[in-house]
Amino acid sequence: MEIELALEFTANAFKHGIIEDEIWEVFLNEDIKCVVIKYKKDVKDTIYNAYGVTFDGRYLEIGYVKRSPSKYRIIYAMNMRDPARRRFRKMRRLS
Repeated sequence: MEIELALEFTANAFKHGIIEDEIWEVFLNEDIKCVVIKYKKDVKDTIYNAYGVTFDGRYLEIGYVKRSPSKYRIIYAMNMRDPARRRFRKMRRLS
């Protein structure tokens, strides 16, 4: 059974020049799976960071909140900085 993924975006989601298709690619890329880390627990929601690669090879960091198992609210998306990129590569090797 396949679950359909639904994304909802805040105004800041596209602040760093990332487009919606690239955000989808990070979550749906079968060749390079994204790595998800629990970032912080807010009073209301837990914020997660997804680290992944688009089909064109762009490394992205995406902050989001889970609304349900198949619905995510994207808070921000930006290019992965060098330290995060190194951690991402290391986590990928360990998994």
